[in-house]
Amino acid sequence: MDPRDEISKFGRKLVASGLTYAHFGNISLLTDEKILITATGSMLDEIGEGGLIEVDHRAPCPEDALASCEAPVHRAIYGRTKARAIIHTHSPYAVATSILEEGPFEPMDGEGSRFLGTVPIVDGDMGSPELAWSASSALIWHRACIVRGHGVFAVGATLEEAYIVASMVEHSATIRRLVSVG
Repeated sequence: MDPRDEISKFGRKLVASGLTYAHFGNISLLTDEKILITATGSMLDEIGEGGLIEVDHRAPCPEDALASCEAPVHRAIYGRTKARAIIHTHSPYAVATSILEEGPFEPMDGEGSRFLGTVPIVDGDMGSPELAWSASSALIWHRACIVRGHGVFAVGATLEEAYIVASMVEHSATIRRLVSVG
């Protein structure tokens, strides 16, 4: 599948599944020395012409101004991990968990515990060098991290794998919140 079509497909899936809302979150793929990433302000469920930007995977470039503000975080993750795909969501239960718990997040459900293990909760402002460092450091050894009060970064060899990881984090966070009020 063409990388642009694949990103568009998973953008629609993220919004349809409630893992994020149209204008929140971002998606990228590492392709041949470039990062193909959603543009700033793009609607993930309607990625059209101009909705994806190619940026250099090694260093900041002029195209960063058009890309998601999280491009530096994606660049750091690709530079320090084996990831080939990244999905960043604003999943409501994962965000709530990051606010209510000191971290790291330990899934209570069997699938989350086995599939994810510990999910670090990291700090840093959107697109900041601090967030780039903390998220990329966490993702060296984990499949996902939650940015406190902000959202999930999930990685994989493919967008499908990153999507499954992002879905599992939100599922496990939902279970945790339901158990805590029950």
